[in-house]
Amino acid sequence: MSRMSKYRTSILDQIIENLPQNIRSDDLLCLRISSRARRLIFKSSLMTGVEIVIPNGVSRSWVIEMIKKRIQWITDSQSSIRKRRTEINPKEVDLKSMEENWQIFQFTSNNLRNGFSIIGEYKLLVGFDSEDFFSVARNLQSWLNQKAEAFLIPWVSLLAEQRNLQFNRVNIKNQKTRWGSCSEKGNINLNRNLLLLPKHIVGYVIHHELTHLQHLDHSPKFWTSLTNVLPECGKFRNELKSINEFDIPAWAYLKTKQI
Repeated sequence: MSRMSKYRTSILDQIIENLPQNIRSDDLLCLRISSRARRLIFKSSLMTGVEIVIPNGVSRSWVIEMIKKRIQWITDSQSSIRKRRTEINPKEVDLKSMEENWQIFQFTSNNLRNGFSIIGEYKLLVGFDSEDFFSVARNLQSWLNQKAEAFLIPWVSLLAEQRNLQFNRVNIKNQKTRWGSCSEKGNINLNRNLLLLPKHIVGYVIHHELTHLQHLDHSPKFWTSLTNVLPECGKFRNELKSINEFDIPAWAYLKTKQI
């Protein structure tokens, strides 16, 4: 360890020692010093827990004072993360759009192809790495991606044919803020987590993106075209807008470098 690293470690230890016992003993708290940070930054994520980024060279007493002012936010965030982490290793997965409810069984092995194996009707064996808390989520996402490609892409093709529309290609992605999109080149992107939503909502998203092949914007002409093929699109749109990330199990939207 370099002299600078030792110095920074010493500073962090001194800061942590002066924090309330209930948060400094929690493994969901991480402090680090950054030479690029220009202010004290508080971040919360399922992967790392609560992270506090400290600008290099600031007063330790000031940092401790600022952190103590955010104690309630820190404890609330830790509690929320701990609750969401219980969803990382599910015992069942409900693919609402496909009307399939899968039982999930974990197996400590790295020999499973793609990290999972179907062992019966709606029964999935998923590889689990005891040294990697998020291994099940990664393997489930790989499986979900395959399911989405097999289910959503043919559905897009069918609806496009019925509407006499042509697209370039369909991509299945792990998008956090979008359920779907359509480019000027006619490429349609769909979120694989659509499989976790009711079928009528997924149908709305697909029709929405197909309509962008006719109208790239959300002009009155766009909504008229969409309403012509899906009269209840306004109702479905509002239902989709009411869905947030907490309606999706944590394992499904988790993003890591490995996924």
